[in-house]
Amino acid sequence: MNVRKGILNYLTLHSTIVRRNHHRSYHKECRQQGSPHGMEKNSKMKNVRPNYFVCIPLSGNKALVEEFLKVQNHVASKFEMLKECAIERNKFHISLLILHVKKSQMESSKEAFHEAMAEIKKLNHQAISFDTLETFRNDVLYAGLQEGSRKYVMNVIALLRDSFAKRDIHIFGNRKGREEARGKKRASGASDKSAANPIDKSAANPSDKSAAPPGTHERDDKEQITPHVTIMKNSYLRKIYANRKPQIFADYYADFNLSKLKNERVVPNKIQFLEMDTDSATSYYRIIAECGLP
Repeated sequence: MNVRKGILNYLTLHSTIVRRNHHRSYHKECRQQGSPHGMEKNSKMKNVRPNYFVCIPLSGNKALVEEFLKVQNHVASKFEMLKECAIERNKFHISLLILHVKKSQMESSKEAFHEAMAEIKKLNHQAISFDTLETFRNDVLYAGLQEGSRKYVMNVIALLRDSFAKRDIHIFGNRKGREEARGKKRASGASDKSAANPIDKSAANPSDKSAAPPGTHERDDKEQITPHVTIMKNSYLRKIYANRKPQIFADYYADFNLSKLKNERVVPNKIQFLEMDTDSATSYYRIIAECGLP
């Protein structure tokens, strides 16, 4: 009897300790996530997919579009299956923000766009040029911006991000941006905190409107965004390739002659807020809002 009673007492004590530790660890993890429902929220956000974006359209620049088409043909000549990855000629654009907008957020997202555009119009606008071909994880081939153009576009992005973020609209980054941020941090050292801010503060002065003010909703992940023009992406491939999508390796584009692409200049004349679905009437993305630039 004493043995049985001892075993029962042990099991009761063990069960109590396990429940107590589970309770503590659960609330500790919730606190680390920022709220009692943090884990549940984070789990849901992992399943969120982009459905809207903000961009500078480029289809009006015929010479630039022709260069992008040449890049596509060059890559396809190395691996024919990648023809299916080509972006349509009327859809080339400089990506600024990639978003997930809920139905309940549509009106506030339009407000965010127009509020940001009111500030963007105050910037000193400049021509944009390109100088590299790179990929995101060998899945997306894109044209990268020259450094001066990149700083200008990052100032535009900073204003857009601030406006959308303060309305709790989900903003996506990309891995290339995170890699760049880590590289900058290693290069500059832990003491250089300015690397985390995408705005070029060194050029800021009271009379220079091209230097956007720091956003009121600063985030550590601002450098996740890499301004770029998508030229090809393997998500365009038919579903039959879903488990074995061919990748876009550097060997396919490294020998492309970039001289003409580097000489092209784009003067932005408008910024668009678009839904990712294609409008069957125009074969372009569905336009939610757009605003001209001075």
